[in-house]
Amino acid sequence: MKTRTLLPLTALGALLLTACGTTGPLPTFGKAITPEWIVADFDPNQPGDEFIATSNLSDVVFNARGEVIGWYVKNYAGTPFIKQRADGTYDFTALREQRGIVNMVGDRKALALQGEGLDPAAPAQATRPRLTQNLAQNRQDAVFRYTQNGVAVTKTVTLHPRNYKVDVRTRIENGPQTYSMLFPGLGKADNPRVQAVPVGGQPAAVQGSGTLTVENIVYAALQENPSQVAHALIVRPQGGTQADAALTGGEQGLIRVGLTGDSNLEVYGGRNELIHLYQSGLSTLPGLFAPNWFGQISLLIVKLMEWLYGFVGNWGLVLVLLTVLLRLIMWPLMQAQGRTTARMQVMQPKIKAIQERFKDKRDPESQRAMQTEMAQLYRDHNFNPAGCFSTFIPFPVLIALWSTIRNFEFDSGFLWLPDLAIPDPFYILALIYLIVNIGQLYVMTRKSPDMFRQQAFIYIIFLYFALTFPAGVTIYIILSTLIGIIQQVIINKQVERETASLGQTVQKAPPRAAGKTVKTIEAPKK
Repeated sequence: MKTRTLLPLTALGALLLTACGTTGPLPTFGKAITPEWIVADFDPNQPGDEFIATSNLSDVVFNARGEVIGWYVKNYAGTPFIKQRADGTYDFTALREQRGIVNMVGDRKALALQGEGLDPAAPAQATRPRLTQNLAQNRQDAVFRYTQNGVAVTKTVTLHPRNYKVDVRTRIENGPQTYSMLFPGLGKADNPRVQAVPVGGQPAAVQGSGTLTVENIVYAALQENPSQVAHALIVRPQGGTQADAALTGGEQGLIRVGLTGDSNLEVYGGRNELIHLYQSGLSTLPGLFAPNWFGQISLLIVKLMEWLYGFVGNWGLVLVLLTVLLRLIMWPLMQAQGRTTARMQVMQPKIKAIQERFKDKRDPESQRAMQTEMAQLYRDHNFNPAGCFSTFIPFPVLIALWSTIRNFEFDSGFLWLPDLAIPDPFYILALIYLIVNIGQLYVMTRKSPDMFRQQAFIYIIFLYFALTFPAGVTIYIILSTLIGIIQQVIINKQVERETASLGQTVQKAPPRAAGKTVKTIEAPKK
């Protein structure tokens, strides 16, 4: 492949691997973020401290009443937007100024309560919350208590650092039996889809200006159009809680959930992306997400991974088995592609020789003669140029597989890797990735040193992506490439044996003199 063709493909691959050219910082190199509660003065305009739950997936900022004033979902898991200074204080500049990250609640508040005696805009007397966490159980807990106009509120919030779900349990004493909990969003989205589904009913949605009330909901949701960087906020009643939803569309998109007595809600605040929704048990909710055919492939891959996990009990081994299994399934197709590549390498010196002979001959007759020789060379080596298109047939599966592993949240590490969803903190995988890809390039271009030199520098560019890929993605690429190298070596030997009997050089047909005709003399008839 020529450099002018390779570079656009490289650029296209880079766009695909970085979520189609999204803005904001790429993932940083280094170890995963250990989930923790941070107590600090996040909002300089309000007295007292705020309470931040930080993790690989998001940073969620609560005020003393348990209202979310900052809900920051990370496009790349493990990106440390919160910096700790040498003196132990924290730098929240990236979050406050939304550098490469969006505050889903904007300048409003989520989980705020409204009702008789309850007003999110009015002052209240809050006590310091009780903060705990149990990472083995995937929990970060906070109990918020405050009093307003004689009404006592206890709000218990449980975040799950390995997914985007938040459980919110509310108890009100000496106050109204009915009240509302507010869910605004979605940050900079000026027209999110706002919808709800009633029990036994069909989805009802409002987009743009307008309001809609849906009683006894299964769920209510604010959603951007699905993508790797889109957001969603989904509310589901739990534990016998019955809830109504008043939906407001447009730039001030809002879900007002009407509740009675003690309530229990499950809230998903994260990416509007299929794999995370599937792992959170939300993808089957009616009308919430309609996967395209890439998504259907991704779901099949996830279910296969879960099935394999039931046998081996380790996600790293699951990726190994998945890689081997998929390569075996695609072996015949990759075999055809590999034979095309091998034949091209055997033919390359002869193609170059033909091109060299005709490089200074641009007249139509010489060009036709060159095309005739090239066609004969293809026939001699049983080479079909259309076979190159088989290279692109596995792409839908490979893209779906890459997207699946990239978005999958693993609950364990593998070997030296603490978390398969985060880049290798020791850069070992990146080095192995570079070595095996250079090895593959050598096997595929061993008869064309110029082509090897032209393309080798591309892997220096891809090394950056290897440093930023989730470890699970890199493991798949490395193993798949190693299997591909073995397959290509076998194919190369087969093709070389098949072509050993062919002539070592292409015989040049004597050119006809320009402007002369060749007279045909027939043999006399007997």
